[in-house]
Amino acid sequence: MTATIALPSLAPPLPRHTDWQGVRDAIELFILERRADKKQPSTIRYYRQQLGLFATWLTQQDVPGDGPEDVTKALILAYRLHLQERGHTRLLGQPLQHTTLVASQRAIRTFFAWAEEEGYVIDGRILKLRKTRVPQKDATVYTLAQMDTILAACASPTEELAIRLLIGTGVRLSEAVGVCLRGPDGLPDLETDNLGRGCATLRVRWDAGAKGLKTRRTPVAVPLMKAIRRYELRERQHVAAPQLLITRRGEPYKTWGLDSVMDRLQERVGFHVHAHAFRHTWASVMVQSGWSLEHVRAFIGHTDYTTLHRYVRLATERDLGDLDRWAQFIPQPARARVGPAPLWQDRPVSLSLQR
Repeated sequence: MTATIALPSLAPPLPRHTDWQGVRDAIELFILERRADKKQPSTIRYYRQQLGLFATWLTQQDVPGDGPEDVTKALILAYRLHLQERGHTRLLGQPLQHTTLVASQRAIRTFFAWAEEEGYVIDGRILKLRKTRVPQKDATVYTLAQMDTILAACASPTEELAIRLLIGTGVRLSEAVGVCLRGPDGLPDLETDNLGRGCATLRVRWDAGAKGLKTRRTPVAVPLMKAIRRYELRERQHVAAPQLLITRRGEPYKTWGLDSVMDRLQERVGFHVHAHAFRHTWASVMVQSGWSLEHVRAFIGHTDYTTLHRYVRLATERDLGDLDRWAQFIPQPARARVGPAPLWQDRPVSLSLQR
C-alpha cells in the first residue's frame, strides 16, 4: 500500500481576518510616536482623521487582511477613487478639493513609510504612487486700497490690531493668538531693545503656536509697535491672561475666533478676506522692499525656499503700490547705514530670481 504524502502549499495562506485590527493598532502606535515627538495638536488631529477614515473604509470592504503588510497598491488606489467619487460629505454634490485629496495621500504615505521603518513588509509600490496634481491657484495679495477698506470695516480695536498684526508680521493665525504681553519666562514678546535699527522685534514662541515648535523673531514697524502699546494701555481689558488679543468677554482669542473675525470682515467688505492672504501680502512686500531672501525665510518660518520663491514671483508680477505707504504696516530695510550693518538686514535681493 502506497502512503500518500501531503505536500505543503507554496502559496502563502490568505489572511483570515477582515477587521484590519493590525492596521488600526499600527495607526495608534504611529500617532503615539507623533505625540511623543511633541507634534502640534493640529498635526495629531490631521493624522488621526485621515488615517481613521482609511481604516474605517478598509473594514467596510470585506477584504481579508489584518496588518499594514496586507494592504496592497490596488487597495490604496481603490481608496483614492472612493474619495474622488464620494465627494464632500457636508456640501452634497460638491467634489473634494484637490488639497483635501493630497492631504489624505500624504498622511497615508507617511504612515506606510513609518511602517516600513518599523519592520513591516509592506507593498513597496505604495510609496511610489504619485500624488494628485493640484492646480496652482493665484494667491490672494491685498492692495493698499483693500487694506484701508478692511481696516475701516473693523468693528473693534481688537479686530483692527489683529489685522495690523497679521499684515505687519506675516504670522499665522495660530501664532497671532499666541502673542503675549509677557511669556512664561517673564520676557515680553514685543522686544523694543533694538529700536536703533528702525524697528522693534516680535518673538514668535515655540510654546505659543509657532509651527514646527521653533521660536523665531520677525521685525515690527514702529507704527505697529505703537499700535500694540496703545491697545495694551487703553483698549485691552485688564485680565489675568497674558495673551495680547482679548475678546469682549475678557477671554483670549482662539484660532477659530479670529477665523470668525475674517468671515465677518469678508461680509462687510465684499471681497475675500483670509488670514493667509495677509501672509502672502507681507512676504511679497518684504521681498519687493529689498529684504534678503534668507531673512524673509527666517522671519516667515519656512524651512526652505520652495514656498518663498512663489512670493518672489508674486513680487515681480504685481504692482504692490507705493512702498513708502506700505511702511505704515510693514518694516522697510535700512537704505543707508553708518557703522556695521544690523544682523538681520542684508543687501536688497534681485527680484528677477526665478526657480
